[in-house]
Amino acid sequence: MDGKPRIVWQKYLGTVDAIIKMAEGQEPENPREVDIFELGGATALYDIAQRLGLEETVDEVVPNREQGPSVGRYMLLAAINRALAPCSKLAIGDWYGQTVLRRLWRHSSSAFSSQRFWDHMDMVSQGAIAEIEERLASRIVSVFGLSHSLLLYDTTNFYTFIATSNERAGLPARGRSKAKRHDLRQVGLALLVARDFGIPLMYRLYAGDIPDVSLFPSLAGELLKRYEKLGAGKADVTLVFDKENVSDAAMEELALQGVHFVTALSATRDPELLATPLERFSELEGMPGTRAFACSLPLSGRDLRAVVCYSESFFSRQLGGVTSNLARCQTKLKDLESSLLSWRRGKRRGRKPKPAGVWAKEILAPQFMASLFQTEVSEKEGLPTLAWRLDHDALRALAEERLGRTLLVTDRGDWSAREVIGAYRALSSIEETFRSMKNTHFLSWQPAWHWTDQKLRVHALYCVLALTLATLAHKVVTEAGIDLSLAALLKELSAIREVAIIYPSGRGRGKIILSRMSARQKKLFDLLEIGAFTSR
Repeated sequence: MDGKPRIVWQKYLGTVDAIIKMAEGQEPENPREVDIFELGGATALYDIAQRLGLEETVDEVVPNREQGPSVGRYMLLAAINRALAPCSKLAIGDWYGQTVLRRLWRHSSSAFSSQRFWDHMDMVSQGAIAEIEERLASRIVSVFGLSHSLLLYDTTNFYTFIATSNERAGLPARGRSKAKRHDLRQVGLALLVARDFGIPLMYRLYAGDIPDVSLFPSLAGELLKRYEKLGAGKADVTLVFDKENVSDAAMEELALQGVHFVTALSATRDPELLATPLERFSELEGMPGTRAFACSLPLSGRDLRAVVCYSESFFSRQLGGVTSNLARCQTKLKDLESSLLSWRRGKRRGRKPKPAGVWAKEILAPQFMASLFQTEVSEKEGLPTLAWRLDHDALRALAEERLGRTLLVTDRGDWSAREVIGAYRALSSIEETFRSMKNTHFLSWQPAWHWTDQKLRVHALYCVLALTLATLAHKVVTEAGIDLSLAALLKELSAIREVAIIYPSGRGRGKIILSRMSARQKKLFDLLEIGAFTSR
């Protein structure tokens, strides 16, 4: 009363010594249960997305619904999920509920049900996807300081389980499947990535029945034109691509647009140049086990710089493959010869065997095998016969003139052989990128349970966004001196968890601790500022 405190209830607990004695005799309460939430991976990628302004960029391009999470938030959640624990839209709400994003965003798991996800995916048009892609590419270059100098281009394909009778999807089609699933419809993905860390800058989803060589001239030009909007001049950029994309039309298109390039040529383009004696090759500083021979080569109406590269490690890999195929082919040819002999001796009955030459051609289908075996097919007593032998001269010529060699060409006439080879070898980073997208644990394109072109395009959008966030995190970590592969980084981050301890009586409610971390995880925790997202 009158500004003075008034005691309304009190109880005497005894002396201080008595209170301490009473507390010491009390049994500690055991936790009833714990809740474990994904912390490290989700927040590391979320932080990268915030630095890019990913969510805001999508929401600026795509109009939002009146209530609930925005389209940008749906796309961001899908991207983080693809990077860390790819699952279907039926399961993504439950996964979200087991991450700290549930605490940060305060949406219920039901907000990310499959139907709500599909409703928001319907709002993202093809034009919106292109606009989002261009805006984010500009942010990637400016915020993370990527170099414009070397761009890598390549393609891959992903099979689907879309039925042949489904006419709502035109993109999935049967073509040359790199996964050997020729029985399934597939879609193609073309990527334009930065040399360092394989960070995607532009991409395009295309029909699965279009060969790489047909796609490249128009698509590469389109991607580069869009990339020019980021402020990169053609004189500053060199495009690197593989020999599957080389054609006269492609070379003419690049010349017309004034785009610099480095690529490889098929061995059949100039076998004499490829067979240049090793005595004429020079050692390359900083590239142990690699030698090169450089000269001028006329191609598509202009003189280009050609570099024949010989690599000891490539030679060993190819020789190992040739040796294995030789052994397999010899065994199959012996079995075929024995089988035909049994037919002639009447020990086998039934339908007359097909011509031995047909079988021999199938057996010798692996690379180089047809040129290494001499076969002679004839007929005796109305039945086919086969004679064969290994051509040792051809094998010797293959080892001395072909294995371990790659023929490279460029319009960069002032580049050294070392620069040309280094640029071409950078393609391994985009190949690693595609392997990451086919990883079953992280960054996986599959499962892609969508049945229309529009949904497949949105699926491609958040799959590439997942790759973008992960590779940018990998760049940050690597430049800080932590040497990890992309998959190993995501695994380490995913193991950093937040643990909520729950007691029966409610005492200690809300007590949250971190899971035990290794020394490396502690470094990642500090470097990627994961602590900023931990519960207070």
